[in-house]
This record gives sequence, structure tokens and C-alpha cells, in this order.
Amino acid sequence: MLSTILKFLRTSLFPSKQVLRLRLAPLHAYMGATLVLTLLITVLDFIVIRPDFFVPMWLFLHGFAIFFFYLLWVAIMALYVQLVTKVYSKNMWAYRQAWPYAVAMTFVPTVILVVLYHMNPSLIWIGFIIGLGYITYPLTKVPKKK
Repeated sequence: MLSTILKFLRTSLFPSKQVLRLRLAPLHAYMGATLVLTLLITVLDFIVIRPDFFVPMWLFLHGFAIFFFYLLWVAIMALYVQLVTKVYSKNMWAYRQAWPYAVAMTFVPTVILVVLYHMNPSLIWIGFIIGLGYITYPLTKVPKKK
């Protein structure tokens, strides 16, 4: 199980045609990757923000909030993936295929987005543009229906 999660994470680092296979990833792979991202961002925020109240409670609540908002971000991106596949290849992916792909392709852009936000909150739009490009590029490699 851990090896599947690590393979999922390793494959999702760079947008390429191989990433398209992640749309068929098992549930534990993309939910494990979501948990890894939540922990990574929570630790990053903890280092930057340095909360002044009960640390375990802050870590739990912040981690829960990050997990919730990341899943909202992935849900929106999965709908975007469905739209792009419908327009580009005339064959829309099912949501159950778009979701794992969206998790894989939002992993790196989300970390970049958080880092840019910590550097300067006005740079957050650059993170969103990187995210859209990161998701869209491999979708241009989907075979077109004739």
C-alpha cells in the first residue's frame, strides 16, 4: 500500500503523458497522497506562522482545514478536467477518473501556491495559473476521438 502511494506521488511530480494513467489509480493511492500533502502543508504553515496557543490543537484543526479546502480545490479541478476532456477529445472522462487525476496534478501546484502565498499573498494568482497549466498540459496528450 505504501509503495502504491509513493509511486502515485512520484508519477505526479512532473506533467507528462504517463500521468494520464493515474486516472485509474486505486483509492488508497490518491487519498494517501492527499494525507501526505495535508501533513506537508500543515508543517510548512506551522514553521511560517508559529502559533502561540496549544500546538497539538492547532496542528489538528489546521490540518483538518487544509484537508477540507484541498478537497474542494480538487473537486473544482476535477470538473475542469471533465470540461477539458469533453472539449479537447470529445470524450468526457467520468468523475471517478477525473478525481484521481486532479489529485495527482494539483499536488505540486498546491505546494507552490502555499509557498507563494507565504512569500507574498498577492502572488497567489501565479499559483492558480501554474495549477491550471499543470493540469491542462497532460490533457492535451489524450488521444482525440475521430
